[in-house]
Amino acid sequence: MEKIESSQWPTCSILGIRGPAERRLRACAGLASLAMIVLWPLSVYLWKNHVSPTVLWGIVGALVPGLALGYLSWETRRYWLSLDELARRLQLEAAAWTYLIGIPAGMMLGGVSFVFFDHPSVWFWCSPMWVILLEPVRSIVLYFLTRRY
Repeated sequence: MEKIESSQWPTCSILGIRGPAERRLRACAGLASLAMIVLWPLSVYLWKNHVSPTVLWGIVGALVPGLALGYLSWETRRYWLSLDELARRLQLEAAAWTYLIGIPAGMMLGGVSFVFFDHPSVWFWCSPMWVILLEPVRSIVLYFLTRRY
């Protein structure tokens, strides 16, 4: 029976995790998640129920998803720049594979919903919450990429 090769390097040293940059990224990800989970639904609810000032709640509800994900993207970029060359390459390759898997999967789900359902909700399929489901895909891809080293 052939022995399966495994990584000789500990994963935390390859990825450069458990450092101050990683702690900052986790804190920023928590802040962005809190904005998406609490502030976004709350502002949309207050806007739809005409709580004064209605215009303000509408603007907040419209801007929170993009601002939260933009902030998270900026902090992820800062984190990647703090990594060494190998760790940065692994992170970028995992991100590329995530979106190469996620975008066709989303298109396929959208196509299925438009074909098989009478009135598919465009807002359901365009929700920014679907981006959160790509994070486990990125983690799985990153795990398999680190096994090469």
